[in-house]
Amino acid sequence: MTFADNLFKNKVAIVTGGGTGIGKSIALSLGKLGANMVIASRKQENVEAGAKEIRQTGAKCLPIQADLRNIDDVKKMVNAAVNEYGKIDFLVNNAGGQFLAPIEKISPNGFDAVVKTNLYNTFYCCKEAGEHMKKQNYGKIVNIVTIYALKAGPGMVHSGAARSGVVNLTKSLALEWAKYNIRVNAIAPGFVDTGGFKDELLQKKDVLEHVKSTVPLKRFATAQEIADSALYLLSPSGDYITGHALVIDGGALLGNWPDFASLI
Repeated sequence: MTFADNLFKNKVAIVTGGGTGIGKSIALSLGKLGANMVIASRKQENVEAGAKEIRQTGAKCLPIQADLRNIDDVKKMVNAAVNEYGKIDFLVNNAGGQFLAPIEKISPNGFDAVVKTNLYNTFYCCKEAGEHMKKQNYGKIVNIVTIYALKAGPGMVHSGAARSGVVNLTKSLALEWAKYNIRVNAIAPGFVDTGGFKDELLQKKDVLEHVKSTVPLKRFATAQEIADSALYLLSPSGDYITGHALVIDGGALLGNWPDFASLI
């Protein structure tokens, strides 16, 4: 997708999990279009490497090492952004994580960790960044979830529960904060071709091919396609969209349908 040069000039954006995968694609794309960036991750090496790459686009980028499950770290990140740039226009809550397991193998601690990683950190980031957006009477928030937030996800009950919570949080904040001119939306990707996804299943090529076969478009999304969706919501074209969960999944959420054409 092509966007106008300097579309986000002088805008300030925070992207959590912005050093790798989808988050890095979003942060790089925002930087290329003129935004001043803040990226955050638990791993210092990820944010440093990501910031270096973003700066090569000519954009400013402040890397923050933070455990976003900790409210104090979230406050540190938000305050650093405001101290550096004076405001926060955009927040992209991309940081998250989970592990594939049936419920019998998910311990209470494991469930708690995934919920905190995906739901708590999104709540904390929205709450803290939202306070600054309310003061300036403007802001846009995009929460990255998954199609398992909208459908059953066997093997992902912890992540599905947490991400469903994020979707409800998105809709509720969209109503609460509309009076402050703050838009809050979510993006629910299907299967995305990132290093993390491939590493998890690389030794099981048959699994990858099976998963791909369940997608009507017969391929995985690219990280850039998810980034372009975020750019759309953050751009002026998305000004009249709030409280929406945008599904980017190649039709996977629709379910399988018999290929009658092949039987004719």
